[in-house]
Order: sequence, then structure tokens, then C-alpha cells
Amino acid sequence: MGFGTRVKFLARDKGLSLKDFSTELDIPYRTLMRYLTDERDPSLQLAQKICAYFGVSLEWLATGREVKSTAHQTGKRAVISDEQEFVPIKRFDVEVSAGYGSLVEAEIGTAYYAFNRSWLKRRDLNPDDLSVLAVRGDSMEPELHDGDLILLDRANTDPADGDICVVRYSNELFVKRVQMMPNSRIALLSTNSFYSPITINPREDDDLAFVGKVVASMHEW
Repeated sequence: MGFGTRVKFLARDKGLSLKDFSTELDIPYRTLMRYLTDERDPSLQLAQKICAYFGVSLEWLATGREVKSTAHQTGKRAVISDEQEFVPIKRFDVEVSAGYGSLVEAEIGTAYYAFNRSWLKRRDLNPDDLSVLAVRGDSMEPELHDGDLILLDRANTDPADGDICVVRYSNELFVKRVQMMPNSRIALLSTNSFYSPITINPREDDDLAFVGKVVASMHEW
């Protein structure tokens, strides 16, 4: 997640469109878009202005890795205190398919992404239940694009109609929208109309497990 993605995350969290954001911080819209696409680096003065407006640290805005100063590693787990502003959420070495289905072991290693604690609390999300995963494929476009990162709530394995979830079916991982159908059937829907729905009857096919609900996504423009 680069500088531009972090800025878009902050704007979205505050309910601002990019137009509103440019107006609020007195940045020409075209200039802002160059920052967001990493074509141009912001000045220190502008970075400090953004930090002051959103209440984040300069270190996090620049690197996304404030975890280094607010958490320490014990084995493979980051330890944090309740007072710290940002929470590290682990990214797993698994990619979920927005396509016909695949389980891909990605050679990306282990990383942590920092999320604002108050943002998680407002959504009643427990950091211990969250994971960051990568999306592969185009079946959920334009909602989710190939290469997007998703924030998954693994505690939410009882989806409601219309939820976007990560589902394990036939030993493959999918990210799909869930539709509840008559006679207890479940349809896994793609946003891209090129892909047909996957219809499952859990009473007859027990090879279905909901891994969790997608509660946020991060898109690199």
C-alpha cells in the first residue's frame, strides 16, 4: 500500500471524495491525482498538512509501517497495547481467486498493514480476527480488481444475503458475493457478467466453508 493508497484510505474513512479532499486541503485536483498515482512526491509541508488534518503520523503516511515503532515482534506475532493509534494486521501468503477458483501460494513473504484503531472499533472489528489477502482475477470487477488487497473478518462466517465473502469450495478459494436462494441453496455471484453464478446446495454438498467476510478493500491505482 503506497502513499497514494494511504491517502485515499484516509479520505474514504472521513467520507470525502477526492474532489472534496483537494478542496479541503487546497490542493489542485490534477496535482492531487499525480500524488495518488505516485507520479510526484509531495513536499514535506504538504505531508505534514495531511497528517495534521487526518490525525496520523508522518511516519505512517510516508511508509505505512508505523508498526515498527508501536509494536515489537515475539516470534511471528506483533504485540501492541490498547493505547496505540494503529493496529498491525497480518497479510497472509495466500491469494484468493476472483475468477473460476484457485488457491495460489504467493511468494510475497509475511507483512503487516497498519489500520487505524478507531476505524476498526467503529466497525466492531477485532484485530485478532482480521487478515489481509490479495485478489487474483477479474470476476469481481469493477468492485475488486486483480491485485487488490482485501481486509477479511474471519470471525464472520455466517454471511447475510449480499455480503462479499471468501469461500472455500472444492479445495479452492473464491471471493464472491453471496446470494441466499430458496430451498437453502446458495449462489456465489461475480460482479463481472462474463462469469456465471456458482450454485451450491449445502445439504447435498458439504464441501463448502465460509472463511470470512470482506470488510474493506485497498486498490492500487
